[in-house]
Amino acid sequence: MGNSLIILHKNFHIPNDVVTTFPKRSDRAGLPPPMYLTVSETSLRAGLHFPPPVKLVKILTRCGVSLSQFSYRAMSVTVGLITLFRDRGAILTPEHLSWMG
Repeated sequence: MGNSLIILHKNFHIPNDVVTTFPKRSDRAGLPPPMYLTVSETSLRAGLHFPPPVKLVKILTRCGVSLSQFSYRAMSVTVGLITLFRDRGAILTPEHLSWMG
């Protein structure tokens, strides 16, 4: 891991078992390689922590949306909905989100 990635892990409290890499010039945030998530520095500065909630990753994957395409506010709302559903004994699904608009 390069020095910049070590600083990234330290500054944003990313666990050491989370593999990070910088994108290549040909990479696009909206089309991450299989098994990868793309995250912007802005999201990290806004408070995104790792690992992200598994349910959030599953919903984004199912909807074909990259984590980097979500604004911090949208992420906060989705995580809030996941929590609300869980507290009420229900499971938030991509279908629920589509019904909400």
